[in-house]
Amino acid sequence: MKRLIQKLLRRRSRPKTPVLRPDGWSLRRRLLLIVMGTSISLWLVSLSIVVGVAWHATSEVLDDALEEGARLVLLLDPQGAQATPSTPGALLNRGDALKLRMYYQLVAADGRVLLRGDDTPKTAFLPQARREVTSTVWVDDELWRVYVRPGPEGVTAQVAQPMKERLELLEDMAENLIWPALGLLTLLGLLSWLLIRRLMRPLEDTARHINSKSPDDLTPVQGGNPPRELQPILDALNALMARLSAALESERQFTSDAAHELRTPLAGLRMRVQLIERELQLPDPHLQQLRTDLDRCTTLVESLLALTRLEPQAEPLKRETVDLNQILDSLSPSPPALPVTIERALAVTMLQAAPVLLSSALRNLIGNAVLYGGAGARVRIETTRRSDGGVRLVVRDNGPGVSPDQRTRLGEKFFRVLGTGQPGNGLGLSIVARIAALHDAKLSFEDGLEGQGLGVVLDFPAN
Repeated sequence: MKRLIQKLLRRRSRPKTPVLRPDGWSLRRRLLLIVMGTSISLWLVSLSIVVGVAWHATSEVLDDALEEGARLVLLLDPQGAQATPSTPGALLNRGDALKLRMYYQLVAADGRVLLRGDDTPKTAFLPQARREVTSTVWVDDELWRVYVRPGPEGVTAQVAQPMKERLELLEDMAENLIWPALGLLTLLGLLSWLLIRRLMRPLEDTARHINSKSPDDLTPVQGGNPPRELQPILDALNALMARLSAALESERQFTSDAAHELRTPLAGLRMRVQLIERELQLPDPHLQQLRTDLDRCTTLVESLLALTRLEPQAEPLKRETVDLNQILDSLSPSPPALPVTIERALAVTMLQAAPVLLSSALRNLIGNAVLYGGAGARVRIETTRRSDGGVRLVVRDNGPGVSPDQRTRLGEKFFRVLGTGQPGNGLGLSIVARIAALHDAKLSFEDGLEGQGLGVVLDFPAN
């Protein structure tokens, strides 16, 4: 029966596996990347379309200019290389008259260049051309856009523009478009970040509300005015917490009922053992061991009932001003067979706490110190005022103590230090830990008196 109860309590007292927070992806960052990536992609596509349309329109205008230039070139006299600036040839070569300079040739039927403009290649652009044509050709390792217009006696007028100059015009056009577009993209990124942050605020508020709940608070999570997409998550979480609360309440009720029902049969068994000892009128070691085991079971049941009463309740803990001297006077931790010395060093005598719970905690701490210290043990109860206004309560002894690596497990249900040779069930410090949690106090352990034994520290917060 005892093993069954211990197994049940161990299952309830399993340490919670810490929830690791992997370096997962950020929804806010991903939304921002998607918005900006889509915007930049569409901007590049639209810029390509705009530049393409602009290039096509500009090319048509420039080709028209080539055609007009070819018409003027046909008016030139092949022998008029020394023409005045007012001639059509001079007009074609004036860089301030047109956006792009045009280079012209008068080509004979046999492919000879009869007349050409300044810096125009000596080789005919299209030597074999005899009809009107617009083409792109390589001449003198350079790409040219050429328009050919046939004239009288097989002479052709060929007017061209370097493609690199046309591309420079396209680059200037792109530069004029890119800086306003980059400014708009920067503004879009900033606005997207602000709007996404604002839209994600309900998630952050809900997460902050959940994080603020204590481990004992299983009430439904209220998300204020959550978005429609978040409501199913809150509903599922609240349903899970409701099932968990019902399961814990059922288990708590079972433990309480089982411990309460075990008190009567255990008391009856102990009375029967005493009657048998009286009838035998002889000390029987087996009966003495049975009575010891029954006492341990009774103590275990009482501890289980105490833990059940300390489970989280809906109502907050009622505290009042407690006089530590009165509580210590009411305790009788030392049995007559074990003479011990109880010392007090109370710099603070008044404490805000629940009197019954504080009395139970001190009873367990002093009882443990006396039990493990043995005959002649010294136990000292100390209180000091911390710098933040809180109160530190310490119970020290000069017993065998606990090694530092085992102190981390003190307070776990049913954990006992091996090799002490003392009876117990490992629930005393669990009760103290639960009482400390109810008072928002911190439980810790350090060395005892003169560097020996154990010191149990309870740091109560400021009022």
